[in-house]
Amino acid sequence: MDIIWSLLGFLVAMSLLVFIHEYGHYFAAKIFNIKVLQFSLGFGKPFYTKQVGETQFCLSPIPLGGFVRFVDEREGPVAPEDLSRAFNRQSVYKRFVVVAAGPLVNLVFAWIAFSLIYVSGINGLKPLFVADNKASVVTNAILKENPMTDLSQAVWQIKAIDGQTIYSWQEVYQSVVSGLVKDENSLPLMIENFATQQTLEVQVSLKGLDLDAPKQDWLKILGFDPFQPPVPAIINKIQPGSAAEIAALKTGDQIIEMDGVTISNWQELVEVVRVNPDRKVGLKFLRNQQQYSVDLPLKSRMTEKGLQGSMGISVMMRPADLEPYIIQQSFSPVEAMVRGAEHSLNLIDLTLVMIKRMLFGEVSMNNLSGPISIAQFSGKAMQTGWISFLSLLGLLSLSLGVLNLLPIPVLDGGHLFYYLIEMIKGSPVNESVQLIGQKIGLFLILMLTFFVIFNDVVRLYNA
Repeated sequence: MDIIWSLLGFLVAMSLLVFIHEYGHYFAAKIFNIKVLQFSLGFGKPFYTKQVGETQFCLSPIPLGGFVRFVDEREGPVAPEDLSRAFNRQSVYKRFVVVAAGPLVNLVFAWIAFSLIYVSGINGLKPLFVADNKASVVTNAILKENPMTDLSQAVWQIKAIDGQTIYSWQEVYQSVVSGLVKDENSLPLMIENFATQQTLEVQVSLKGLDLDAPKQDWLKILGFDPFQPPVPAIINKIQPGSAAEIAALKTGDQIIEMDGVTISNWQELVEVVRVNPDRKVGLKFLRNQQQYSVDLPLKSRMTEKGLQGSMGISVMMRPADLEPYIIQQSFSPVEAMVRGAEHSLNLIDLTLVMIKRMLFGEVSMNNLSGPISIAQFSGKAMQTGWISFLSLLGLLSLSLGVLNLLPIPVLDGGHLFYYLIEMIKGSPVNESVQLIGQKIGLFLILMLTFFVIFNDVVRLYNA
């Protein structure tokens, strides 16, 4: 089933983003009355064609790109009546706009996607954490700022990082990634005691994190232990054949005692179950305000931490129990557009910095992902919801736009580089020089394609 979701997500994402990119070229050409012969989504022999006016629209089987073909004397004979509409006869400025329109439309789409996400609002758990591990980075940062801070029962909320307001754990993670990419030594945080509203400004060191090890749990290494809201231990779902089903427990039952230990919240129940694999324990629970007792034959499961107990239930999350710990932040359309633009510019900056560090060997090329990884991410995002999928589309569209603006022959950026030279010197770059550049560019793109696919295969093999 995951493979089907991945294929579907990949086809939808790539088709949409390639269409947007190629439509940018097509739209700009139509504005300048340049004749467009063909608009193709995908490469290879078309399996579907439709003639609309003077343009043939095609769908081809390899969904890794597309193209728009103009009337051009360099590609074959042109009818006399079409000479004025040939691409090669346009001024260098018009050609520049037509070529630049593709990646620019991708960047605009990313901005719109991120803006729509902000308009829909940020919903989720507040970035709350406990800092009771005295050896952790964040605990040391807090004690360094205020040695008298009582950490025993404190719950902290991350309010801002580097001056930017923080609403969710996702934004915390993105800030850590940004700091690593930019090779920063620490992150300036403003945190607030969730109970007393006491605020502290601390510097959290990033020196123990490795950008080339993305499987590391960076937040856990820093000591950000997410606070688990103390929700009551009320049963939501029961797995067939589980210990809970054997004991005839039902949805809505609230567990109040297990193995002689009073249970006041879900986390306490989890801890008792965890340390009692394959044991029969006494259980007390409430059902319709009545207390009942039963013997519960816990089962076991093997985890990374060894053999642990298993009860086979999930917790019921009631809105009233979670309300103090939930963030629901909405933005006006104007605010959303501003934040969407800021997010886009930040991602562009991170992308360019990452590319530079890779070229200089400061960061491993293994961080690059290819079509297989994109398919996996797309499938997971589609299953998660439209917000996740739109966020992925925005990120991919932005990456596609930035990549195509790089001054590599064959890519749009390579053509734009030639046009800039033409603007400066007053004449086109020699065709033989362009041909050599295209061969080099094609070689680089093919090598990069093989490399990222190899990276994807290795990730699958090591999964």
